[in-house]
Parts: sequence; C-alpha cells; structure tokens
Amino acid sequence: MEFSICIDVDDVDRAVEFYGRGLGLTVVEHHPDWAQVKIAEQTCWIMKAPAGAQGQISRDYRRHWTPVHLDFAVDDIEAAVKRAVDAGGKLEGEIQHSAKGAMANMADPSGNGVDLVCLAK
Repeated sequence: MEFSICIDVDDVDRAVEFYGRGLGLTVVEHHPDWAQVKIAEQTCWIMKAPAGAQGQISRDYRRHWTPVHLDFAVDDIEAAVKRAVDAGGKLEGEIQHSAKGAMANMADPSGNGVDLVCLAK
C-alpha cells in the first residue's frame, strides 16, 4: 500500500523553501498552487489552500495544534534546526535533550507542527 502526505499551506513558495532547503526534501515539481516533494520514496504534496471557511472546514494559518504532525530524523540537531529556521521555520522553545537523544518542536511557515528528532547513538 502506498500513501501520500498532503500539507495545506498559505504560501507554496515559503513551504518549498522550508521543506526543500530547510529539511532536505527533494523538490520534484514546484507550481504556484502546489508542489511535490519527496523524502526517500515518500511523496509529500504541498497544497495551497485559502484561509477561512470552506464548508465545515476552517483554516487558520496562525500556529495551530494538530494530533498528527511530521517527525524528521536528523543526525545533527543543532545544524538541522539552524537550516530549518534559516528557511522560514520557527523553533518553539528550547531543543529538548534526554538520554534517548534530542528533539526540537518547530512550526513550518504556515503554522504546521514539525518535530526534528535526533536519536542518541
């Protein structure tokens, strides 16, 4: 079974900058209203969706919480956070360190939650 991940954003260009340059996903196609990026064999669609109400769904691109978010495994948490912030992401609080590794809670430029995770070696 294959599945794709769709990420609603208010600005495709900023999202491509963040997910491409910031997190290292491969940009396959980039258009004004959508983009296709990949990490290994996993496809992610970045889809422009307007803020406001569309039927029963209401989108708000301020920072928001959702029970589903993306975690990205990284080798160097400090360098990964710097790249992500330089590409438009926002670090939320301090990088959390534990015996198991480190984690950085972040938001993409559209307010979607993203975690960077570095497991202890």
